[in-house]
Amino acid sequence: MKNIIFTLSLAILSTSLFGQIIQVEEINAPMTQGTNRGFKVLIPETTNKDATKAWGKLMKEYNSKTDKIKTAEDYLSPDASIPSLGEVLIDVYAQFQETPKETYITAFFDLEGVNLNSDMHKEKTAAVIELLRLFATDVAKESIAEKVKDETKKLDKLKREQKELIKDKEDYEKDIQEAKKTIEQREKSLKENASAQEANKKELAEPAAITAKIKAKLSVFA
Repeated sequence: MKNIIFTLSLAILSTSLFGQIIQVEEINAPMTQGTNRGFKVLIPETTNKDATKAWGKLMKEYNSKTDKIKTAEDYLSPDASIPSLGEVLIDVYAQFQETPKETYITAFFDLEGVNLNSDMHKEKTAAVIELLRLFATDVAKESIAEKVKDETKKLDKLKREQKELIKDKEDYEKDIQEAKKTIEQREKSLKENASAQEANKKELAEPAAITAKIKAKLSVFA
């Protein structure tokens, strides 16, 4: 139970720190179309599977369907319509890298053959950074919420088990008291039985003596 409470506390603390730890970094990285400028962000407490699924949902909001490129590790969301980046349709490439407790996403935004970068597109770069920061924050919060939900279920289960154990203990104690009472009653019955047997032996002794005398007298006439 201590582990569960610690996990819940850590989850709540992590949620409050997301705004501080989620930072978007502009980098040069290899991807399907060679080494290009992209944007990398850490998504805490999230698996690769959950991050990929959430990214697909986000791109769907921008009227684009995300698919994995068969010959690479990249995911492509073609002709995405992202209002904060203007009216031009954008091919968005994404890569996901999972570590034991978090996932990194690196996104590349192809603006008609030129990858979005801060040197050429300052305002759009700021918009992408905010987009990715909000995405990472929302996904991380959702992941934490799921973990809290799971841990809460475990805690509730432990509470139910504890309640059942307490009830079992009370039942066992009741059984013991009833058994003790039964033993006392049986011990009393044994004493009464022994006294009754002793009294019965005395009562049997007198008729036996009389019978013996009668047999002795009858033997004279035999």
